[in-house]
Amino acid sequence: MLIGEFASEAGTTPRMLRHYEDTDLLAPASRDTNGYRIYSPEQLPRARQIQALLASGMPATLVRQLLDVLTDAGGIYPEHVTAETVTAVETEYERMCRCVECMAARRDALRVYLDQLRAD
Repeated sequence: MLIGEFASEAGTTPRMLRHYEDTDLLAPASRDTNGYRIYSPEQLPRARQIQALLASGMPATLVRQLLDVLTDAGGIYPEHVTAETVTAVETEYERMCRCVECMAARRDALRVYLDQLRAD
């Protein structure tokens, strides 16, 4: 499949597929004689996993680590899990929790101002 068709099947864009390639997340299966990227249908589950992981807010470096331990169905290959991967996921989880706490505090402060504006 050429990049446009593959992107459509994967639910993404050719631009994002080029980004996946640039960040070592997903390389085309091959290139044809004129240099066009050729993707295999077997790469669709991986492309969808990458898209979902990135959409969850994970940085590409962590996604790259997780791809080695995830099955195409989204399960885990326990034998591929390393202490480094667990630590990286825990660190990202803690970072996200801090972001959520910060956003909640900002939301609550904004609510106070909004309540005051409506009271007038």
